[in-house]
Amino acid sequence: MILSNYAIKFRTAVLVFVAVLALAGTASYLTLPREGTPDITIPYVFVTAYYEGTAPEEMEKLVTVQLEKQFNDVDGVKEVRSTSAENVASIVIEFMAGEDIEQAKRRVKDKVDLAKPDLPPDLDEPVVDAFIFSSDYPVYIFALSGATEPERLKNLAEDLQDQLERLPGVRGADLAGIREREIRVEIDLPRMIAYRIPLGQVMNRIAQENVTLSAGNIETAGDKFQVRIPGEFQLAAELRDVLLAERGGRPIYLSDVATVADTYKDLSSISRLNGEPCVSVNLKKRPGVNAVALIRQVKQILADYRLPPDVKLTEVMDQSDYIKSMIEELENNIVTGFLLVVAVLLVFLGVRNALFVGLAIPLSLLIGFTLMALRGTTLNMIVLFSLVLAVGMLVDNAIVIVENIYRLRTEGLSRREAARRGASEVAWPVITSTLTTVLAFCPLLYWPDVMGQFMGFLPRTLILVLSSSLFVAMVINPAICSVFIQARPRDAREKAHWFVAGYERLLRAALRHRVPVLLLGFAFLILSVQVYARYGKGVELFPDVEPRNATISVKFPQGTSIERTDATLRAVEEKLPGYPDVKFFLTTVGAQNGMAMGGGVGATHQGSIYVEFKKAGERQTNSLALIDALRRDVGVVPGAEATVEREEEGPPTGAPVSIEISGDDFETLEEYAADIVREIETVPGLVDLKTDLEKALPEIQFHVDRHRAALLGLDTAEIGRFLRMAIYGTESSQFRADEDEFDITLRLPEGQRNTMDLLAQTFIPTATGAAVPLTSLGALEYVGGRGSIQRKQQKRVVTITGNNQDRGVDKILADVRPRVAQIPLPRGYAVVYTGDTQEMRESGIFLMKAFGIASGLILVILVIQFNSVLLPAIIFFSVILSMIGVMWGLLVFRMRFGVIMTGVGVISLAGIVVNNAIVLIDCALQRKAAGLSARDAIVAAGRLRLRPVLLTATTTVLGLIPMVAGWSLDVHHWPPKFVAGAESSAWWAPMAVAVLFGLTVATVLTLVLVPTMFSLAEDFSAALRRRFLPADEAEPRA
Repeated sequence: MILSNYAIKFRTAVLVFVAVLALAGTASYLTLPREGTPDITIPYVFVTAYYEGTAPEEMEKLVTVQLEKQFNDVDGVKEVRSTSAENVASIVIEFMAGEDIEQAKRRVKDKVDLAKPDLPPDLDEPVVDAFIFSSDYPVYIFALSGATEPERLKNLAEDLQDQLERLPGVRGADLAGIREREIRVEIDLPRMIAYRIPLGQVMNRIAQENVTLSAGNIETAGDKFQVRIPGEFQLAAELRDVLLAERGGRPIYLSDVATVADTYKDLSSISRLNGEPCVSVNLKKRPGVNAVALIRQVKQILADYRLPPDVKLTEVMDQSDYIKSMIEELENNIVTGFLLVVAVLLVFLGVRNALFVGLAIPLSLLIGFTLMALRGTTLNMIVLFSLVLAVGMLVDNAIVIVENIYRLRTEGLSRREAARRGASEVAWPVITSTLTTVLAFCPLLYWPDVMGQFMGFLPRTLILVLSSSLFVAMVINPAICSVFIQARPRDAREKAHWFVAGYERLLRAALRHRVPVLLLGFAFLILSVQVYARYGKGVELFPDVEPRNATISVKFPQGTSIERTDATLRAVEEKLPGYPDVKFFLTTVGAQNGMAMGGGVGATHQGSIYVEFKKAGERQTNSLALIDALRRDVGVVPGAEATVEREEEGPPTGAPVSIEISGDDFETLEEYAADIVREIETVPGLVDLKTDLEKALPEIQFHVDRHRAALLGLDTAEIGRFLRMAIYGTESSQFRADEDEFDITLRLPEGQRNTMDLLAQTFIPTATGAAVPLTSLGALEYVGGRGSIQRKQQKRVVTITGNNQDRGVDKILADVRPRVAQIPLPRGYAVVYTGDTQEMRESGIFLMKAFGIASGLILVILVIQFNSVLLPAIIFFSVILSMIGVMWGLLVFRMRFGVIMTGVGVISLAGIVVNNAIVLIDCALQRKAAGLSARDAIVAAGRLRLRPVLLTATTTVLGLIPMVAGWSLDVHHWPPKFVAGAESSAWWAPMAVAVLFGLTVATVLTLVLVPTMFSLAEDFSAALRRRFLPADEAEPRA
């Protein structure tokens, strides 16, 4: 091989390169940014529009529908979903995979601008935003709590917020649990009517007086003066002196018809930590920033900040702890796998040769780290597991090459000649085997959507380090062996090992009984399929691992007071101290807990308790059992919907069970949703069943008599604005205090607005200042209210969701589908299964395509190398054999078939298991070309290649054992000790089990069945040649 020959010739340069590589790789690894989840962009754009005091149906008609019409024309849109709730409309626009999210945001903003003429004029500016997984999700949350005034906690939090946002890596520090300041002008309606002052005049006078204007510059000889009119209110009390009008020669001031108070807006959210009032700060980092280093800086600022003795700071979430523990755990797995691999190499190859082969692992990793640093890759959970998966494979090429060089050295060749010939003899099998492994991962590079972004780091990392291992095997290993390799003189003469001799006898026996052996192999395959079909645990999207936290959510009908919601959550809080495995709990009433994707909108009728568990090693019970206990303890909340949901790993995919019913009429959707829930609520394993239908409190509707109102100089809009001011309040101007702005709001006093007789007793002022009874302008009607309205692709939709407990999603759906199918739906209505089900279906389809493409690419490479169709088919049969091991591995460990984890493991096997068959058949062809008969060539190849085949398989298997067993050597503390794995190992275990068992079984069967099939193929080829070729061409190939 030319490359190896040059490396041997310039071996000094190669050794210098190794030294440089060690320094560059180490520096790269130490400086690579650390983060938990990969830095991916969720292809969603979120549009949120606030219109206070508006019912859900009005929000749908006035805002949601108008915006959806525009978004339907945006390029690259995959799906549009919306929620119309009280006061707010939220629209989620999902784009096709690969769309530039910033460009998508701009296109959506343009469409929002086009829709403005059709939107209410007093609608707040719709907010358009996207979601980046690593920078929009908080990496650090802390809370300030204590028995003190909320305003004091708020001031302390804002001071810390200012300091933290100065850090260059901080994208933002958001506060939660605070009340917004407001300057409230409470109108005394009878007095305003008595003075004949229109409402509009009050609003205009406040706005006219609260201005600061620049009149320009006055220039004199040598001087210039700026003329400025500072008219903005400095104190809230100044509003009382605003002159409204003059009546009978007497000035009427604002204080004559209203009271002015510097206060807070109505209570809309409450936050508590372990039952005490708190203010929390959610810290978000910029993309690509090292989260561990950033949080270290944040903790230093917090440690230096002097808090009052009665205020306590609590870490609610610390991603750096999770990242560090995850990285340490995966590093322990890498090092443990490396030590196991080296231990096996020492037994089989001796100290010196084991060192040459073992060097392939650190050198390949160092090359990989250097290239990752150049590409700007972060060190995250996917990258680290890819390295765990690769540890045992990185030595495969080195084993084959070093073992062959060692064999030639024992036959008497010089070091340099043994290195040259040894590398050349196995160069093409090594290159082919590496290429087949790399090609198996190549289709995964084109995995679409969010799942592809998330899992795409695995094939990229594996391709990188496996290519590096090929470079190490073809360049560095021959150069080092040409200088340092040694062989004992007796090695060339000593008798075959008893194990090799036993394998040779087994192989000869199999070749004598070829058909029965093959039939036995097929029978074992069929038996394995039957056993797995009967006793398999089912299918899942991601592994069901122990969560680190859970969220208890309570939702009442819309319009429920925050006090009632809070009282229910307080009752739940009282039960949590009785659980010793609960570290702390953060209660949020009326808003989200700050940990959800995409923002969303809170309301007084809902709340949640975020429950953090102790670390895995400190917990007394399994956290899954703890969640079941919490679910039983919370029980049924009268008049509300209560759920206990666990933390989900991986990218957002939706609920395990999700059923969407779409149609036009909401009453019909509600009726059929209730029927479906009644049918499926008894399905075993289905828990937390709920719908996104929200009940609402009754409404009072005022129907305006347009003709009568017009005669009095009023219209529907004017009457609506008056009622809005009276009940909810209307913003008339802004009050500025330093850098902050607060609303100046007009509103009726609480005693006048919170009464059932409000509409009957209210007089509305006309443009002339006269008063007209509101009841004379229309009629009142009491109707049932409606909760939030969900839409998908411009059709109303109701979604039923549920979680699985102790049962696979596929088995639950197998029971659910027939029950749902027996419920007849009217024309125009449809049922669709989404969430985990949809993601499993889409990912399963892609992975099957990827497996087919990988198989095709591997077969093309094999056909090119062997110039045959039959031999590649025999080699590829080892992939089918590997499925036996996958099925038995899942059965032994009682694991479900993970569409993502196990599926990727099966694709990985397609590239890994063929390598042994390639080496075996290539050696048999070489021996056959040297003059041996087909059967003798097969036996000779088995004898010569048994050790490298077993070594390559064993090293790959040993590299995965720490992940499968859940135990590894802790090398981060002295003295090192074996520790149990945590969430990371459990999450990746199904993939490791698939590869480990699949490779083990495939290797054992390959050593017998592949030679048997090769022997039959040779006899079949010879028969064909004798039958169809002339006698002089029918001789076997030399």
